[in-house]
Amino acid sequence: MSIITEIVTFKSSGEIPKEDFISIVDELEKRFHSQQPGFIDTELLFDENVEEWIILQHWDSRDNQKSASAKIFKSEAAERFIRAVIPASVKMRILPQIMVWER
Repeated sequence: MSIITEIVTFKSSGEIPKEDFISIVDELEKRFHSQQPGFIDTELLFDENVEEWIILQHWDSRDNQKSASAKIFKSEAAERFIRAVIPASVKMRILPQIMVWER
């Protein structure tokens, strides 16, 4: 079984302070993603140079990742997050894991 990595980059509304946006993502992860079948984990990153957020998520299968993506726009738990993101800035890549090296 290959783990699926979802890489999503986007910009948040300029009106939202960074700390508040982190809280919005925390709510999304606790109330939505972590409740979905096949969810493994999420990392939140921020590129100061271009004011862009990056979410890295791991899923146990492409089917479970696709299912969660299909549900997110219908979920009350995701509403604040969806309103906080600039839609035209969203870019998503879904990739299968090929190899892992650990320390």
